[in-house]
Amino acid sequence: MTDLHSQRNLIMGTIAAQAALGTQAAAQVLYEAGGKDLLAGAVQTAVRRACTRSALNVVTVMAPTLLMEGVAETTATAMPSALRQLTAGTVAAGTARAAGGQILRGAARVGGVGMLIDGAFGAFTGIRAYRRGTMTGKQAAVHTATEAGTGAVSSATGVALAAGIIALTGTLAAPAVMAIGAGGALVTKLGLGRLFARKQAATPASADPALANAALPSAC
Repeated sequence: MTDLHSQRNLIMGTIAAQAALGTQAAAQVLYEAGGKDLLAGAVQTAVRRACTRSALNVVTVMAPTLLMEGVAETTATAMPSALRQLTAGTVAAGTARAAGGQILRGAARVGGVGMLIDGAFGAFTGIRAYRRGTMTGKQAAVHTATEAGTGAVSSATGVALAAGIIALTGTLAAPAVMAIGAGGALVTKLGLGRLFARKQAATPASADPALANAALPSAC
């Protein structure tokens, strides 16, 4: 993993983790409004454990700095005004409809932040590849757009995943919520990245006019 990818994963993981914390109150309202009746108690416990363990494994591999001793507690309180407010808010009258709307709005806002940040990383790597001659201008632009789009989807998914697990299984400790939010975002980003990479690899070289022209024999 390159230093650039490690830095991106840390930033995006932190954003998704912090935003996931902001969904706790709304997700708990959904749990009390009926989510607690959807799964048996033993199943709820199993889901909590499995999701938390899987998320921790993902974060350990992709953004290990988030799991350093004391980082979870520090992150949970260091930037509440900048990130947690994207998803946190007062759930009007404690209704499930208001709670669900708050979670959706928060996920959309965090998705916008993810789009901007991943778009910036994508633009940087695209420009660098273009200057080295490993990408055409069109490929660099497509790369930037792809990074921005997958950044939006993955960061929103991490927040929604954390909220969904709380809504179905009840309150989680802050470090677990952060791990699920970050892990969900990072694994979604990785999966989407691999999907687009396979699609690009499957595209015939002749589909790119620049590559097709380069493959023609010289008239000289």
